[in-house]
Amino acid sequence: MSSPDTREMFPAERQGRILEILAEHRSVRVSALSELLGVSEMTIRRDLERLEKEGLLSRTHGGAILKQHIAEEPRYVTNVRAHAPEKLRIAKAAAAMIKPGETVFLGSGTTATQVLSHVDPELHARIVTHNLGAVSSAQEKALDVILLGGLYRPRSNTLEGALSLEVLSAFHASKFILGADGVSLEEGITTASVGLAGVERAMIRQTRGEVIVLADRSKIGVVGDFVICTLDDVQAVVVDDGVDIDVRDEMLRRGLRVVAV
Repeated sequence: MSSPDTREMFPAERQGRILEILAEHRSVRVSALSELLGVSEMTIRRDLERLEKEGLLSRTHGGAILKQHIAEEPRYVTNVRAHAPEKLRIAKAAAAMIKPGETVFLGSGTTATQVLSHVDPELHARIVTHNLGAVSSAQEKALDVILLGGLYRPRSNTLEGALSLEVLSAFHASKFILGADGVSLEEGITTASVGLAGVERAMIRQTRGEVIVLADRSKIGVVGDFVICTLDDVQAVVVDDGVDIDVRDEMLRRGLRVVAV
């Protein structure tokens, strides 16, 4: 970040500068904004409160994160290459959470797709999923993989619809590993696909243990039109270590188990 401006800004101008900083860094601390903009931390907190009311950011205990809206779900073929090292670390950590004999729901997303690749080849467990990409990852594994039927959605490489929900109703899982399109402290876990949200809400209802959300730093502060669940329905999150410490601390304060890799 650059040095403080030498002249006093009008509030609207200062708030615009805050949004520019957030657009570049995605998250920022109150203390850093105070130093950069040459005003008190109390003034910065008032600015952040105003911008939060306008739906432009989410405040954390010590700062703020940018809020971004997604109108349509990311394309699978594009998303699979984004933030690849972070997704790899997250997928490995999630794979280690699958225990022998469990029935596990596996959700959509390119991070969730990689999870089965990192499961011990000798591990016996049952995976129930609508994520077509995950199936190829289970080759040469001892896993039983049950693929939900339904309508194929190429944009997300998933299955959805009435048939998916009907098959899903026959299972209970001990945990649900959910790849997120968007994670917001206020809005919860969201997506831009109404069909995807319906299937994954049903997975949550059929889960008798932990709901575990996988999210690299690009998903934090992102909000889609359709809610999968609130953070109250989530027990654990696996994130990369680039996610702002204030965001992780806020999740901890809300009772979530946070694994940063």
